[in-house]
Amino acid sequence: MIQIISIEFEYRQKTYYALVRIKERNTTEYHITIMNGPLEQKLYGHHVFIEEDGEFLLDPIPDKECSELRQAVGRALCEHYNKPYHLTEKKV
Repeated sequence: MIQIISIEFEYRQKTYYALVRIKERNTTEYHITIMNGPLEQKLYGHHVFIEEDGEFLLDPIPDKECSELRQAVGRALCEHYNKPYHLTEKKV
């Protein structure tokens, strides 16, 4: 069974909401759906967060706005679960 939660996050001094579908695979995957059409489109293709060794991995992405949005959602996810996050060093 897939678990779904709702989180609140701040992006550019406004509050937004997102649904998170949690899928257990080899690692735990968190699939984000932002409840705002333009922001959901901005996050398109970068909406999956991976939990590894108790931390959320936040990969860098070249688009600055998308990266800021992803980090805002990632921080909210970390706060919700009281877990740290780790910025990966992948080249983009």
